[in-house]
Amino acid sequence: MNVAIQKLNSSWLSKILLMGVVLTLGASSYAQITAPPCATPTPPIIGGTPSICRGESAILSATGCSGNVIWNTGQTGNHINVQPQLTTRYTALCRTAEGCLSCFAEVWKVTVNTPTPPIVAAAESPVCSGDMVTLTASGCAGTLTWPDGSTGRSIAVRAVQTMTFAGVVCTEKNCPSSPSVPIEVAVGQPTKPVLSVTQSIICAGQTITLMAGNCLGVVRWFDGQVGINRVFTPTQSRSFRALCQMGSCQSDSSDALPITVNAGNLRPVLTSTTFTNGCPYQTADLTQAVPADKTRNPAGVWLFRTRADPASPALQSPMAVETGDYYLFLQTADGCYSKPITLSAQIAPCTNAIAPCMSNPARVVVWADSLNGSRGSVVLQAQLRGSATSSQWTSTGTGLLTSDKSVSTRYLFSETDRQRGAIVFALTTPDPDGNGPCAGALASLTVAVPLANSQTGTEVVGLGKMVFEPTWLPNREVELVYQLTIANMGKNPLANVQVVDDLDRAFAGSGARVQSVTVRADNGWATNPAYSGQGADTTMLLAGASLPTGAKQVVRLTVRLNIGQANTLTFDNQAHVNALDVNGTICRDVSTSGNDPDPDKNGNPGDNNEPTVLTLHSVAAEGDVFIPEGFSPNGDGINDNFIVSRVPAGTTMQLRVFNRWGNPVFEREKYQNDWNGTANVGVVSGVNGQGLPEGTYFYVLTLSDGREYSRFMTLNR
Repeated sequence: MNVAIQKLNSSWLSKILLMGVVLTLGASSYAQITAPPCATPTPPIIGGTPSICRGESAILSATGCSGNVIWNTGQTGNHINVQPQLTTRYTALCRTAEGCLSCFAEVWKVTVNTPTPPIVAAAESPVCSGDMVTLTASGCAGTLTWPDGSTGRSIAVRAVQTMTFAGVVCTEKNCPSSPSVPIEVAVGQPTKPVLSVTQSIICAGQTITLMAGNCLGVVRWFDGQVGINRVFTPTQSRSFRALCQMGSCQSDSSDALPITVNAGNLRPVLTSTTFTNGCPYQTADLTQAVPADKTRNPAGVWLFRTRADPASPALQSPMAVETGDYYLFLQTADGCYSKPITLSAQIAPCTNAIAPCMSNPARVVVWADSLNGSRGSVVLQAQLRGSATSSQWTSTGTGLLTSDKSVSTRYLFSETDRQRGAIVFALTTPDPDGNGPCAGALASLTVAVPLANSQTGTEVVGLGKMVFEPTWLPNREVELVYQLTIANMGKNPLANVQVVDDLDRAFAGSGARVQSVTVRADNGWATNPAYSGQGADTTMLLAGASLPTGAKQVVRLTVRLNIGQANTLTFDNQAHVNALDVNGTICRDVSTSGNDPDPDKNGNPGDNNEPTVLTLHSVAAEGDVFIPEGFSPNGDGINDNFIVSRVPAGTTMQLRVFNRWGNPVFEREKYQNDWNGTANVGVVSGVNGQGLPEGTYFYVLTLSDGREYSRFMTLNR
């Protein structure tokens, strides 16, 4: 062990040797002195105080040295006095008069006993004046001593006015801790709570959150519940009251908070719930379930669904379904849903039958969602329609498709692709009936290959960001946990690693509010305690860390989010990392989705920066574009036109509408939200331009930016 210690401290020993040589030389020339042979002395033996309390001193002694004892603290002599604040190890060596040095002595450890200050909590706060309050201390394995000299885990005090308690000490192994952190016990008179609710008029089965403010004590509800906030699902209209309790005192009752529950047992009147086909067709029309007489049911919107849940996927083709059970809901004008009604379709065999896929042919639309020259990639998107259920991508290029069987894929261009200049992508769907009369769908897209930006060669730091499954909390809050993985992918260590994440950009623009933020880093990395993720001065969640070559570090960011006022439930977020390489050059990277900063494994994390997308709820495929499920062109000034909203500025629309037989009834190349339910193509009751009858129609809406939406709408009069 002496040899190992001597190697670890060679720099320190060389300084001591040099000092000895200088003292021996005096005023003589270095070149005229020849050092005598050195006999290595025996290392000293250290002894002394083995343990102390923090703030006390320890005396160390060294024996067995015929010369001068030199300690690792810089002190000299056979005895020294030390006052360590933490447990510390000491060693020494022996230097003879001739300047010869021994090996290091065996290490002597001085243990500093430092009990953790206890944590004191009050059984109640605030309380009424004159109440007895029990204070309890925890976190101490030894003896607890209170300021009045008493000992034990808890004491009882009378609270006459607001007061602060501090100074509880924990003694372990005869060593006292620092005094406990002060706590305050508030004394006051309770005031009656002020009640509020997230929604005062609801549908049966809907959950609400009741909230009580203006109470510094305990909120007690008249139905026996306790707490400031409570999640509740009322089954009938009723009123709520609460009071505020502080110790033995309680306030007057709050004002009544009425909650109105609309009936949820509505069962719409239908023409039938069982449907069959009409030969030669092999599909049934479920839209015939809706009565033509609108007065038979409350005003609302009819929803055809695949499951007995109004939030389940919509039935894409209710006018052409095969054998099975489907579900119909009526969503009333106040937003409530009826009970689900099961619609059964039974398909009878037909002579010379028309295959179902002939009535509902496979269709597919493709477009380039994003093109990035610096990354050398393109993201391709597609939508399957009709009887299409699966698909496969192909290309004329030699690059890499990250997923060839998904409607969304990413393609990485090759150098050969760049020389070609353009790549053709195709998406095909299989034949839905094999050797039958139907055929699969095909859509193609030509993409110009972007020129790559020049590489600086400094992208040696990478950042990946993934989000875990969110946790829903009361009051329309959700807890999100992001995991950031920082990787050093270069050949040298990195210094001054800084990670920035602007939560304002991710959430505030959509109306969501960040309630709290917690950052945790592993392996001793220090986070920024002032980080809130909001504002230009608080976006850096850690700084100043170092990262060895080939190392990875994980940082977890927990965000508590209120989405009560959010206009979307889909959020994308990206973080940034900066670091200094050995030449003082700044290396940067933008996070990519996932825990691997370099998912394409090309050694360059700079070409991967997909945002980390989180969807808290199933959102319609059209994103910001809003398309109604129907309209009512009856001249009452309400929903008389088919209005498509939230269309990006400068984007034009093309609208084509078809009846249940697939015949076009309306077409407009540059649609201006002016369709009032009249036909402008085809023949309807022999009169072109006549108002179309009530019912379900199919439409195709194409935007000039390449997006296309096709689905059914309901026309009511």
